[in-house]
Amino acid sequence: MPREFDAELAAELPRISRLAIHLVHDPVAAEDVAQEAALRAWSRRTQLRDGAPIGPWLNRILVNLVIDRSRSRRDELTISDVEERWHDDDYTVDPDRVVARAELRDELEDALVRLPAGYRTVVVLHDALGWTVAAIADSLAIGLPAAKQRLRRARMMLVSALGEGDPKRSISLGQPMRCWQARRHVSGYLDGELEPDRRRAVEEHLAICPTCPPLYAALVGVKAGLGALRDPDSVVPDQIAERIAAGLPGPDPGR
Repeated sequence: MPREFDAELAAELPRISRLAIHLVHDPVAAEDVAQEAALRAWSRRTQLRDGAPIGPWLNRILVNLVIDRSRSRRDELTISDVEERWHDDDYTVDPDRVVARAELRDELEDALVRLPAGYRTVVVLHDALGWTVAAIADSLAIGLPAAKQRLRRARMMLVSALGEGDPKRSISLGQPMRCWQARRHVSGYLDGELEPDRRRAVEEHLAICPTCPPLYAALVGVKAGLGALRDPDSVVPDQIAERIAAGLPGPDPGR
């Protein structure tokens, strides 16, 4: 029995509209990109294998559209600049200020838009919407290690964006694990992915280092702030879903 593609796509519209709002943060732009994703999916419907779920395929279309349509800002952070800061053993932030800003939706979203789109998308999908790294890698058509690296870098960039202007400078000498070594693994530590020996080394470093604990506290707080953006009971307003559905072609008479 042939699949009812039109019905499946219509059923997905509220979900991809919510996803678009989380990724774009502008309701008008989110509606536009969700409609474009739906139209693109309909036009490419023959590419979806029989029996393959429509959801992950539609996610890939939407996520790639969001990234493709994002434009760089003049104040956008760069990976090289942020990693250079985090390589500096003297670099840290005021965790109270970072977490306080992360708890304010406007401040958090202002910081998020300073991340390059490919990194912003990963951290929102993972920490705000609860996607697995594997699902993100599949949606972006990248390897699992690359997706994990993007998540680590995105978290670092977000903390730096929220902490800019208030760095605490301290000297950090004689640690068994150097700061950059600990900071490279702190995202995995946050997600409980480190093997026991490495986890202990990170914890020992955090116990004696004057600069890394505020960065770690900020990462924890920012992840929690992003998690608060998730609203499982939210719905797309009926008028938006109707406008998106209205933009789709009618049933294919040849099917």
